[in-house]
Amino acid sequence: MTVSQTDFHRLAGWLRVAARAGAGLAWTTAVAALLLASWTPTVLFRRSAATRRAGARRLAKRIWGRGLLLAVGVRVRVEGRPPPGGTIVVSNHLGYIDIPVVNSVAPTVFVARADLRRWPYLGPLASLGGTIFVDRATKRAVLAVRRRMLEALARRDRVLVFPEATSTSGATILPFKSALLADAAARGLPVHWMTLTYRAPGASAGDRVCWGSDVGFVAHLAGLLALRRIECTLRFGHRPVLAGDRKELARELRRRMMGAFDPVTRYPPQDDARTGSRSAPPGRPRRRSSPHS
Repeated sequence: MTVSQTDFHRLAGWLRVAARAGAGLAWTTAVAALLLASWTPTVLFRRSAATRRAGARRLAKRIWGRGLLLAVGVRVRVEGRPPPGGTIVVSNHLGYIDIPVVNSVAPTVFVARADLRRWPYLGPLASLGGTIFVDRATKRAVLAVRRRMLEALARRDRVLVFPEATSTSGATILPFKSALLADAAARGLPVHWMTLTYRAPGASAGDRVCWGSDVGFVAHLAGLLALRRIECTLRFGHRPVLAGDRKELARELRRRMMGAFDPVTRYPPQDDARTGSRSAPPGRPRRRSSPHS
């Protein structure tokens, strides 16, 4: 019996998925256990326990992010300087891979959808990482989230908001929801920004990396892990934005981000025989409700 080249590549892909999934799971569990162990001595420091735990969590998230990206074959190119601690940051949102990418460069407290808390394994990990869960359906819940954001800022954490309130396929940046920017506007806090984009050589990053379709989480994760390499560009804005009105603040942030954003292609680049250039068909914006929205 002979094995065709197609069967060989399919088998190699599944072996890659299994190896990366196992490595990622083991690495994540080990870092989480070490973080919990590092928190034990903080019971001796009643007044500064929260600050000490936040510092240990930032270090653990940086180590976790870098190790996980190495395990799954993601290379990150950083342009600009990360914002300082104790600041609000906004970003476009392309999928769950954004979380380790950002943490590998600038450990951050994320604002995520409330139902992520109930996800097996991932929910407790998100809580351990200091995630602020938001239920956008009620005004009272949003007010509580804003209060927790201010508490995180006081601990010198960066707080990251995805104002699109969903993940997309990366064809564009959707209009922003401004509710979580209200305190920044009212208190005159500068809001920093960054953009994320992905490329997957030989594959469609808009479909295989971005989680902007109706594909289930497990199926999408398997497709992502099967990719040989993922390239990410993380671009930080040069200057933060200040505005006294939250809607004006949201509009200006999006305007600046659109000027720096490189859209993600939905199809693998194809050679143009006449020019030698590489191009890709444009994709329609797609969106789904991501747990990190």
